[in-house]
Amino acid sequence: MGNSLSHNSSRRPVFREMIATSGTDLSTGEQDSVVQTSKTGSRTVDFDRSVSHRKRCILESYSTGDIHQVVSTKLQPKIINRRNTDFTSPAAKGLYREASDIFLKRKADTELAPFSIKRVKIYEPCNTTASIWSLPAEILVLIVALLGAQDMRRTAQVCSLLREIAGPLFFANRNFPTSPKDLFHIHVDSHNFDILSTWIRMDNFRPPRMMLCWLDSELRAPQLSAFSHFLQSVPHKSIRYITLFWNFDILVSPILPQIITFLESIRASGCEELTCMGFCLRVGSSAVASLTRLQGCAGVNHLKAFEASSGALFSSKLLPFTIQTIHCSHLEKLRLSHINLSSAHWDKLLRYLFIPTLVELRVDADCAPSTLIRFLARHPAINNLSVVPWPGGPWRTNRITTHLTLSITTLDGPSTHVLPVLLRLREPPTLACLTLSLQAHDASPNYITTILQCVGHCASVGYLLVSLPPQNHSLSAMIWTGTHSAVRVRHLAIDSDAAGSSSAGDPLALSAAWIEAFPGVKRISMRGHSSVTAEYLRDIMRRISAADVELCVDLHSSERSL
Repeated sequence: MGNSLSHNSSRRPVFREMIATSGTDLSTGEQDSVVQTSKTGSRTVDFDRSVSHRKRCILESYSTGDIHQVVSTKLQPKIINRRNTDFTSPAAKGLYREASDIFLKRKADTELAPFSIKRVKIYEPCNTTASIWSLPAEILVLIVALLGAQDMRRTAQVCSLLREIAGPLFFANRNFPTSPKDLFHIHVDSHNFDILSTWIRMDNFRPPRMMLCWLDSELRAPQLSAFSHFLQSVPHKSIRYITLFWNFDILVSPILPQIITFLESIRASGCEELTCMGFCLRVGSSAVASLTRLQGCAGVNHLKAFEASSGALFSSKLLPFTIQTIHCSHLEKLRLSHINLSSAHWDKLLRYLFIPTLVELRVDADCAPSTLIRFLARHPAINNLSVVPWPGGPWRTNRITTHLTLSITTLDGPSTHVLPVLLRLREPPTLACLTLSLQAHDASPNYITTILQCVGHCASVGYLLVSLPPQNHSLSAMIWTGTHSAVRVRHLAIDSDAAGSSSAGDPLALSAAWIEAFPGVKRISMRGHSSVTAEYLRDIMRRISAADVELCVDLHSSERSL
């Protein structure tokens, strides 16, 4: 195929010329182009006369894909009212697919103007063996030679038919699920990003609601481009949740600029929730100190939830993306965890941020309670607060004087942060869920005292989850002192991640004594790891609890009980 392909058109819009019954002049600058016409001759492209004006307008105005990258016109076409255009209808998708089969199999480098193009450069065909799912770049010339360049509709139908025949086997060989039952949540790795450009043109394609993507260390720029092109081709806001995982240091990646552009394209795709989670432990300094020098906005997007779980997102190269994502979105949920910030950097970050629409917040325990409370005071709409526990000593809270007016319903974190927040509330909250992640220092004098102290500052608790620390427990730390809670707790759950028993005994078995501290409880659950059987735990719980209490044991071992 030729390296360049230029089109000369009359004053009418290009797509209208293609599907109208009147003739169109198509001339090429190279002799080996797909469609060739002499300077004096012309080829007439005839389509069915039954094509309605509305369908023509749909095809003409569908510029969100790449159709506008392969045609050119010297004059701007007429402005088309897009408000009444249904781009997701089967008819519109059919027209778009037919046109894209002809034009979009090779990426074009273009100089764009609205609804027009000044130059098109089509890449040379690859040297590898031609494949059906790369149609029509490799074998379009043969199809056109058999059917004739004048019958573009039939050519498109043949290409579409070949793709529909070969597509299922192609997807199966690449382990890519395309059945309707799998389309709500799609899991695609970076080496399969190229599949998306084929999948989107299949007859059974439906935009997924959720996409989970894994980026590996061998990530290449063309793979990112394929995914970005897929996002631009699906209807806006059709994919609501996008999650990105990676297990390598993206800051040293040779394609870091392309990764940043890739992240920005996801942010602008219309998704409502974006999760960026890195599993590479990065040791380095953050760039939060330069927050005052960051300016500008990345444009309006539709993000309502943003989760950043990687220290790389707060480095000097990625911090602008992170801050612009937070500032330029109407976020309702912000989750910042495992980002390796010091308490001073947390203070700098939360002082800088102001999100009036925020209702859910998650931070690391490295964020000082005083910093957290000052941020909560400026965001009274927050009703869901979560603090990711981190091993460490207790924080000093005697300097906190700010009062909170939160209507909080869900509170999760270590006592070092949960208790100061409860103390600063003007009124005791009615919590639907209270999760306490006990730490080693909570054993002084004992764990149940710390638990009752936190619960005592609530009006009521619907679900109380107590997470035991993984280290060994002394008998004095696990005993019940005989104190009863005056606050009603409907459901008490105790969780243990310790694989074995301590010197004092099994943690779950020892914690069963705490049941007596909550006389109004109606359901008791124990879960996690235990060195004793589920039946043994149920017997202990039955002897302590009232007869009408529902008991549940769920152990992460060979023996389980529902």
